[in-house]
Amino acid sequence: MAVFEATGIPAVSLPNGARSLPVEVLPLLERFSTIYLWLDNDAAGQEGAEKLAHKLGVGRCLLVRGRGLPKDANDALRACARPASDMRAMLAAASPLPHKEILTFSELRDEVLREVVDHERVAGVPFRTMPSLQAMLRGHRRGELTIVTGRTGSGKTTLLNQLSLDLCAQGVPTLWGSFEIKNVRLMKQALTQFAGHSLVDAPAAAFDAAAERFAQLPLYYLRFFGGTDVDAVLDAMEYAVYVHDVEHIVLDNLQFMLSSSSAAPARRAYDRFEAQERALEAFRHFATKHNVHLSLVIHPRKEPDEAKLSLGSVFGTAKATQEADNVVILQTGGKGKYVDVRKNRFSGDMGTFPLVFNVDSQSFEEPDASAA
Repeated sequence: MAVFEATGIPAVSLPNGARSLPVEVLPLLERFSTIYLWLDNDAAGQEGAEKLAHKLGVGRCLLVRGRGLPKDANDALRACARPASDMRAMLAAASPLPHKEILTFSELRDEVLREVVDHERVAGVPFRTMPSLQAMLRGHRRGELTIVTGRTGSGKTTLLNQLSLDLCAQGVPTLWGSFEIKNVRLMKQALTQFAGHSLVDAPAAAFDAAAERFAQLPLYYLRFFGGTDVDAVLDAMEYAVYVHDVEHIVLDNLQFMLSSSSAAPARRAYDRFEAQERALEAFRHFATKHNVHLSLVIHPRKEPDEAKLSLGSVFGTAKATQEADNVVILQTGGKGKYVDVRKNRFSGDMGTFPLVFNVDSQSFEEPDASAA
């Protein structure tokens, strides 16, 4: 409320951050032709301001940001010698979001600076339950597309369930779309992972305690199952981003989503490749446009059981791995089960690390090297 105190201009405070503007409040703001967004002058604050601008209408939003400005309006109020005139001047210098397809270095200078000086935040939300994955990928970043592949039964869903819970617990709103496994079974495994142990034969009070905490996570599920129209999935994803401020979307898996077809076998095979290409293009565009991280499971091609999977093993054309920012393969074989990071646009780090499965918690763990 610092702006109102200094200038008398009507203001709305977001005490819980940029994500805390309920969708129910939006109609109350319809009567305003101009809305100034003055959020923290850092990476997270400016990302939130841009997201709010798209929610409120880019055409009527002006962003207070730039080099030399205080961190936020409260700091500006304390720092200004003449708060009323100085803060009005800062508002007058506010600028609209640039055209989404045209950029200059001046418009991105502050973001480039943050990439340099605030590298830990730029790297994203850390993977706390999987240190080796964190060491390679450096974090979970919005706007990226991650392809996860591995043979049937290798644990792709289990791994993504675990990682999505890790991120949810750190405040990353997540949307799950499971087209192969029913939501009840998916939630059962997630609840077990969240509790850290099996709830089978546990007292009812133990289930209720875990369920109550689990229900507080910003975790949402799509109702779709099996073959589903991609446009319907995209529509639900867009709603989740707009209403629930979702930042991470998991789709498991692409082949099941695209499985419905009544065409002849030869035509059906061709159509599968065409449909997958169109879907990948749409999902890549969605992740970029809405600045969300999309984790997409794609089954591999049929290959000999003893063969090690590679980038070329991902089903379909090369478009999948070309579009992806990260490619993670769950390998199985002589070395046991291990994660193989084959693509990483952010840092370029790649490599492998072993996994062991904890039956009681239904989670993957990294072996303790010191105990070996």
